[in-house]
Amino acid sequence: MLKIAKSLLISLLAVGIAFADELTLRDDAPTQYVVKKGDTLWDISAMFLNSPWKWPELWGHNPQIDNPHLIYPGDILRLVYTADGQPRLVVANTSNVIKVSPTKRTTIKRYQPVETLPLSTITPYLSYERILLGPEYDDAPMVLGGDTHTKRKIEGDTIYAGGNLSPDEMYGIYTKSRQFGETNAETGEVAFYELELAGTARVMRLDEDRVSHKMKILNSRQTIKQGYRLLPLLSDKSLPANYTLTPPAEVISANIIGTSSKSREFSKLEVVIIDAGSEQGLATGNVMGVYSRSPQVVMQEGLPVYVEDASAFTKFVDQFEENKQILDLPTELVGQIVVFKVYDKVSYALVTEAEKVLRVDDYVGMPQ
Repeated sequence: MLKIAKSLLISLLAVGIAFADELTLRDDAPTQYVVKKGDTLWDISAMFLNSPWKWPELWGHNPQIDNPHLIYPGDILRLVYTADGQPRLVVANTSNVIKVSPTKRTTIKRYQPVETLPLSTITPYLSYERILLGPEYDDAPMVLGGDTHTKRKIEGDTIYAGGNLSPDEMYGIYTKSRQFGETNAETGEVAFYELELAGTARVMRLDEDRVSHKMKILNSRQTIKQGYRLLPLLSDKSLPANYTLTPPAEVISANIIGTSSKSREFSKLEVVIIDAGSEQGLATGNVMGVYSRSPQVVMQEGLPVYVEDASAFTKFVDQFEENKQILDLPTELVGQIVVFKVYDKVSYALVTEAEKVLRVDDYVGMPQ
């Protein structure tokens, strides 16, 4: 069974790579579109392309669009073709004549430029959520208590914290929201935690022994309790509207291990967590396909049945390598995700396409 699974995986990845450079239009692609407020580059490209993440090729470094990210509501986009038959999007001027000269276009910026991805969906995960490996969480500075017996602290309260802190940093106060995986010394597997920002604090008096630093809570998104962890806030708080969307630089295989809604079934615009990160070669802006594994089939009395429907005897016999009869049916592309925040071993991604209901444990691989 393992050999069959590996061969299917290799075939699937090969298909993804083979099609990576093709630019194909949708059958119902419009010839003209007026940009609306709230559109994203992904939304617009999805109207024209079967693979929306290939939108830079559709713009084709058009001289009218010095920066394709900077198109605005009200702009008229037209679909044209190059001399060699390649589709391109261009911006029409107000007289409905397409300008082909490489002159710089002046735009009245009444609105913000169109975003690559819907920032309203991913902003909380750029600003408030963190993921730490178990040892990192265990070693992080901890809220010990306050100057009163009040167990729930809020903005303006004094707290004391132990650990290695700096007076020059602003700290986020985090609570553990959920755990993924288990730490296993024998296999080397390490659990990791998703943390939620509860508030921010700054050091008011540093304890040289690092036992009980005095801190002041600057703001609180929720009440703060003993045991919460302190981590330096990210120095770059900018929220990038523009992601360069590309496939991973190397073949990556991963799984969806959780969702923002904590649901096991979900669809488009769900934020998901996948078990691959920078150590596996992932980068911000990587586009990946979501693939659904078809049920396994086993032969029983000469007929195929699903494994879960097989008799206890068939399952017992199939445990022995020489009797293996389990067949892995094809894996199907069911959606696409865009990675927007990367850690060492895990990443956050946004579901941008879903042909049917997606599920936790769905396979994530190279896009098509």
